This record gives sequence, structure tokens and C-alpha cells, in this order.
Amino acid sequence: MEIRVRIPTPLKKLAGEQDIVLANGNTVGEVIQWLTETYPGLKERLRDEQGEVRRFINIYVNDEDIRFIQNLETPVKDGDQISIIPAIAGGSSLKRRVTLTFPPEKVKEPVIYNIGHRFKIITSIRSANVTENVGWVTLEIDGEEGEYLKALHYLKEIGVKVEPVEKDVIE
Repeated sequence: MEIRVRIPTPLKKLAGEQDIVLANGNTVGEVIQWLTETYPGLKERLRDEQGEVRRFINIYVNDEDIRFIQNLETPVKDGDQISIIPAIAGGSSLKRRVTLTFPPEKVKEPVIYNIGHRFKIITSIRSANVTENVGWVTLEIDGEEGEYLKALHYLKEIGVKVEPVEKDVIE
């Protein structure tokens, strides 16, 4: 089984200067174990003294945060991509873009308004296409990492499909 692991720039030196490492394992935990055995310098950067993922490291499987799935027990399959993303220190505010696709029953609900009031984030619509039965919106979301992740989790819980906008540089 081949899993693609995206290595962040600050950790590339510890992984042979590679952006992407092809790894093996049936769960995220097994892949991380393989990765830290293959590149021992990564172990102290990814895991704490109890063997858990360090709290300032975020891990995603195909753009899904493992904390909202099964954490290290999250299953992976051939062709999946794991992204290791160090959190930004200091709880700083970041802007990110995501595209939301609404199921028909959510098109007329004030979903964007609700996440802006439920979580400490600011939303700005960048593009949209909404009809009576279907809709998608690309949002710029500004806020701290924790609030952003809570908002995404809420959206997924209510049936809204969330897709990050790739290669989007926002200043």
C-alpha cells in the first residue's frame, strides 16, 4: 500500500529534502510510525513523550483533519495523501479559502451567517453560484486555527461539503 505524505518545508531537511514521501501503513498511526522509523529526526518533531501527535502539529488525510475522524486510528488506503501541517505559533489569525457545496435542503438556510456568529471567524464571499436547489460558495475565512477547524467541523456535520482552495496565496 502506498500513501503519499506531504512534508512541510520546516521538516524537509529531516526527510531527505523531500516534499513528498511514499510511505506504508493501514492507519495514520502506522504511517507516522513508518515515517519516524525511516527518518528518525522527525520523531521528536511529530510526537510527544507519550507517543501522541504534538498539539501544534495538524495531520490531514485527503484534506480531512484526523482529529475529527479517528485520530491516529484513521484508516488509510492506497493512493491516500497525508499532509503534516505545523500550526502557526501564537494563535495568529490566518486567511484561508474554501469552497462550500450545499445540499438542496441547506441552500435557503443562513449557513454562512451562522458560522460567522457561532465561531470567532470572519467570512467574505469570493465567488458563488446559488439556485433554488443547488449552491456553492467560495469563502475567505479569517480567524484563528482552532475556530477555523471548529467551523469546518460544524459545516461537515450539517451536510455541507467543504473543499480547501489549493494553491491559494492570500496576503
